[in-house]
Amino acid sequence: MRLNLTILFGIFLLKTSAQSTYAPLNDEYSHLIERYEIKSGSLLNLHSNIKPVRRKDLIKLSTDLEKDTKIKLSKVDSFNLSYLQNDSWEWLDDEKLTQSNSTRKFLKYFFKKKSDFYNVQNKDIDFHINPIFQLAFGNDNLVESQPTTNTRGIEIRGTINKKLGFYSMFSENQIVYPEYVRQYGRFYSANPYEGFTKITNSDSTKFATDFFSARGYITFQALKSIQIQFGHDKNFIGSGIRSLILSDFSAPYLHLKVTTQIGRFQYVNIFAQMLNKQIPLAVDGTEQMPPKYFSLHHLSLNISKNFNVGLFETVVFGKRPIGFDINYLNPIIFLRFVEGNLGSVDNSIVGADFKYNFKRHFSLYGQLVLDEFNLEHFKRNKWWATKYSTQIGGRYIDMLGIKNLDFQVEYNVVRPYTYSHFSSFSNYVNYNLPLAHPLGANFRETLLVLRYQPIRKLFLNLTSMSAKHGEDFDNLNWGGNILRNYMIARPREYGNEIGQGRLAKIHHLSFGASYMLKHNLFIDFKFQNRNIQYSDEVDATKSKIFSFGIRLNSAQRQLLL
Repeated sequence: MRLNLTILFGIFLLKTSAQSTYAPLNDEYSHLIERYEIKSGSLLNLHSNIKPVRRKDLIKLSTDLEKDTKIKLSKVDSFNLSYLQNDSWEWLDDEKLTQSNSTRKFLKYFFKKKSDFYNVQNKDIDFHINPIFQLAFGNDNLVESQPTTNTRGIEIRGTINKKLGFYSMFSENQIVYPEYVRQYGRFYSANPYEGFTKITNSDSTKFATDFFSARGYITFQALKSIQIQFGHDKNFIGSGIRSLILSDFSAPYLHLKVTTQIGRFQYVNIFAQMLNKQIPLAVDGTEQMPPKYFSLHHLSLNISKNFNVGLFETVVFGKRPIGFDINYLNPIIFLRFVEGNLGSVDNSIVGADFKYNFKRHFSLYGQLVLDEFNLEHFKRNKWWATKYSTQIGGRYIDMLGIKNLDFQVEYNVVRPYTYSHFSSFSNYVNYNLPLAHPLGANFRETLLVLRYQPIRKLFLNLTSMSAKHGEDFDNLNWGGNILRNYMIARPREYGNEIGQGRLAKIHHLSFGASYMLKHNLFIDFKFQNRNIQYSDEVDATKSKIFSFGIRLNSAQRQLLL
């Protein structure tokens, strides 16, 4: 009898109380959350290093900021806070609720609220429905078939009897990616952020993708301090542009998330079922893609109102006759102990993260991930299994006294073979895409981001990425491709360095401008200049990509690869 996450969900059904669904998980939203947490001068409002955050908590952060007389908010800040509040207006008190009303209703029933196409709210149900739309056209100098995006969909969220929250999103997409993204998709046999996709013309220059995207979950408050989420969705752990612990780069996955928050402590358990795309399916299509599983514990502590530290552990495993191994269900045991007792056949990873906000203008953050570490071998000459990754970053908001000019810098380092495993059921991968950093392993990366909002509805963004990534060549495994078995074709035991193998130097510069025509309706312009130079080639491959588009209730995809 297979024990899956649907059965596990039933174990946690308890008496519920008022709850909240989650705010959108994207770069634009995350930046606003981090910015206003810094301005608040306190980390006690929400543990923002675990994303997405609850809409209820985000409303509390924004309304508390407006009430704080010590904070000087610009007109742009006031606009942004109103935007966040209007986007989750169901959690506003009666005094502020009227601000979310629309002045242009349609047929009395539509657009009653600025953020909703249609909504119903009474004592039994709170219901919101919105269309999703994105249309974009571009130009890539490397290919004949130019980048395009055509997305149509719908988003639904709400609560039933103020007890059970629900969220559902589905969209139909046709996308022609820029050439560098197509190359990434060919290499990994998967497209960033997505699950199953159809390549409609894979042998030509078009390489168009056609896919159906969907997410859906329910939430409920099991106890005063415990919230539970169950469904298909994504998570992001960290305060940076990248996460070396858990990012949203792979496909959505079925999971049960239990969040316990007591005072300054937050404890998160994630039990997930993902997919192993590396196992070949039957030619006649009679086999299903085999599952792999994931269990994570993350403990977050606000040591002071400005300093937060987190500890995490996770294990990835598969090939169990009962499905999810019940040994990993214990939410308060050390997973490495359990994994060792089972014979050390799974992939156990541990680490820590931190964030320090100060002077209402600055933030320092970082992560440390230990995949495998042996002190005796560490003292010797760069053992192959000294596998770890580190991140350090910082933010400076209202830089040099210029209102709404924000700067961010981030440095990421990942040793060769980190996140990989001898079994495809245990590597740190879901649906062939890394669960952490898009580059996998064996690289150094520097990111610089400058964001400026000169007027209320105009958003400017300048991003620079520079990376040195060691790729495999001559059929040898130099530790950059985390899908590969680290026991096969590894060239040496010691002397392994970051960037070994075929060194790729990547420089990616992008400029974006977005203007909000009305709530969540944007027009976008973007220019990207990407160069990649290989150590064994004289000339660099140079990409120049322009794009222009319009989107409604949809976020731009971050494609820094």
